[in-house]
Amino acid sequence: MLIKLSDIDKKILKAIQRDSSITNNELADLVGLSAAPCWRRIKKLEDMGIISKRVGLLDPKALGLNIIAFANVKLSHIQEDALEKFEKEVIKFDEVTECYTISGSMDFLLRIVTENMQSYEKFLRQKLLRLPMVSEVNTHFAVTQVKYTTAVPLELSD
Repeated sequence: MLIKLSDIDKKILKAIQRDSSITNNELADLVGLSAAPCWRRIKKLEDMGIISKRVGLLDPKALGLNIIAFANVKLSHIQEDALEKFEKEVIKFDEVTECYTISGSMDFLLRIVTENMQSYEKFLRQKLLRLPMVSEVNTHFAVTQVKYTTAVPLELSD
């Protein structure tokens, strides 16, 4: 379902995506509303599921998490129970920050953060490869992060 957003709604969403800690009064001033109508619009956007949550973004490197890996995972057989079991297990792994089912020759794409190569290898050997349904893992390591954003491009939803 395509949701039509007003220009003010888009301004609100862009501002919240830039800084979720912005106060309602600051946001209202920024978008040209008084505080109460601004709050009502935010509440409506939350109720519609457009704003799903507000979080603080952490810098992994500042926390000593220097490795970003993208692992393609192939399961030994594609049956509903194997997919569900894999998903239930991978959700438990703190190192996995994103998990997607994908098309093509592999079944899942994982984004993994660890301290160093040794901790990645430990994760791979002691967690991921111990899952009985995993038959193959191909890993690519990020060398340089050129772009990273959590912002949804609102211009594409018109």
